[in-house]
Amino acid sequence: MHRNASLAAAICALVLSSGTAVRAEEVKLTTLDWLPYSGSVPDNGFCAVVIREAFKAMGHTVSIEVLPWQRAVKSAKDEPEVAGYFPEYPAELEGFTLSGSIGESPLGLIVPTGKPVADTSPAGLSRLKLGVVNGYVNAKPVADATAAGTLKTEGVVDDETNIKKVAAGRIDAAEIDGYVFSYLMRNAPALAPLQGKVEFGPVLEAKTLHVAFNTKPAGQKWAAVFAEGLKKIDIGLLQKQHLSALAR
Repeated sequence: MHRNASLAAAICALVLSSGTAVRAEEVKLTTLDWLPYSGSVPDNGFCAVVIREAFKAMGHTVSIEVLPWQRAVKSAKDEPEVAGYFPEYPAELEGFTLSGSIGESPLGLIVPTGKPVADTSPAGLSRLKLGVVNGYVNAKPVADATAAGTLKTEGVVDDETNIKKVAAGRIDAAEIDGYVFSYLMRNAPALAPLQGKVEFGPVLEAKTLHVAFNTKPAGQKWAAVFAEGLKKIDIGLLQKQHLSALAR
């Protein structure tokens, strides 16, 4: 009995120690209002769903603060309690490293209904009066034509403005994320009269989305934890479920 009791105690101690080896912590991230990917909604958008599930798989929770874009980036870089920000396109960023993909952003064109753009090469785009949002990353054909000096884009402050300009015929087309366009057309009251007047044209480039973790020790600790958590979840399924629910 004594030997069996000792064995049982040893097994119990091993189970308890393994159960507490990973102490549940809260990681803090920042983001912006960019629905349906991120923002001031109950689940903080699709990207936040993926992030929470990945950290949950590793036994941790997430706190998300929604800020204007520049403040979100600055907070993630300067504030010691913040580990990073999201979503970010692939890029070389000073002071940050990017996570694995947390989803995809289909960048394409919106055009007046029934007037598709046949040629989306840099040369073809150069013949358009094309709207973009100031400060946003462009799809490769748009970026290439702009860099070559053959395309002069018209910048505005937000996607909603570009949708109105396309519908009014003030520009030929505008660059936008396909999911953002669908979300705005369903949810922005000012766009309700434009239903059926604007359509999403061809996808120019599908860009992956990422969490940008700062390069401080804490940020890199959470980056490593997140990398393991991503392996344990089905991002494609989460994206399909979340965005399908928004469409209903």
